Amino acid sequence: MDIKAAELKVAEWAKRCGQALGLRGSEIEAAYIWNPGGFVNQSYRVSDGDTVRYVKFAQEERAACLQQWALISGHLAERYHAPRLVREVTQEVIPGYPYGLVFEYLEAKPLSDIADPIPMIPKVLQLLHQLHRDEQIRQTIPSGEAAQTCAEALIDEYITRFEGDLEGIRAGRHALTFVRDQTIEWFEAEIAALRRLAGELPCFRKQASDVTHNDINWQNILANDNRDLWLIDWDNLKANGDAAMDYSVLLWPLYGKWEWPVWREKVIDLAGEEVYERMELYFRAKLFDDVIDVLADYVEAEDMPEVREKTQQRAKEIHLRAYPEYRKLYVP
Repeated sequence: MDIKAAELKVAEWAKRCGQALGLRGSEIEAAYIWNPGGFVNQSYRVSDGDTVRYVKFAQEERAACLQQWALISGHLAERYHAPRLVREVTQEVIPGYPYGLVFEYLEAKPLSDIADPIPMIPKVLQLLHQLHRDEQIRQTIPSGEAAQTCAEALIDEYITRFEGDLEGIRAGRHALTFVRDQTIEWFEAEIAALRRLAGELPCFRKQASDVTHNDINWQNILANDNRDLWLIDWDNLKANGDAAMDYSVLLWPLYGKWEWPVWREKVIDLAGEEVYERMELYFRAKLFDDVIDVLADYVEAEDMPEVREKTQQRAKEIHLRAYPEYRKLYVP
């Protein structure tokens, strides 16, 4: 992908639609926003020098996720500190990305970049607890053709993605010079083991019936100097998810730290022992995500020359840290 060419296309589109976007004049510029978590969507900062907008474009297979977000954007902004929607984009601005959303731009930083993020975590926990029981969302967004168990929810969120990652890793094997063939074969066996555990553990047999964000990592929580916070990236919102997924992703940076028992009790108080019990397997899957998903990002970055180096450096560092840690914790 040619990022510079894409930025020019987005800027020209923004000039044509300036009034609808709340932008003025002809000096409108667009800047690509690098997503360290992958390249599923394309995001841009668009500005006329005074007003700034955030634009997110989706490929056809992901357009429905953004359309769902647009459907309930007002509710999410009002109750869950989501960014306010300015307008939908229903034309193909960038080739291969036929749909998009334009939001207000937030002058804030990810929680991972805040000097002291811990005091903000309880507020996010309360917002998630509220979200998991939000009947208005449950009645508005599609829940899928059939109910699913918590095991099926975990498989849907992690195992299916791991299998796709493995396919991409094998296709781009030549780029992964720091990964052994035996390690890639071990990936396949470990994915099967995670799938089996989800099917065997009794706590995963209940129906998944929570409204979930499904990607509430610290990059998707923004805060400013006044400690205002926003929850972003609602693409993966589900009406039949598992609250254990949200709690595990949010609390992953704190798991295993000396203060972890305090957070464990907070989750149990909010959601109960069974949710926490499922979180243990979710934590295992989250660590494995750091082992394998970043390698798929490494391969995909081969086609993104402008961000290849920093994407691949990040991916390699995460993998080389997570792989021995995972084996130490979970491989006999």
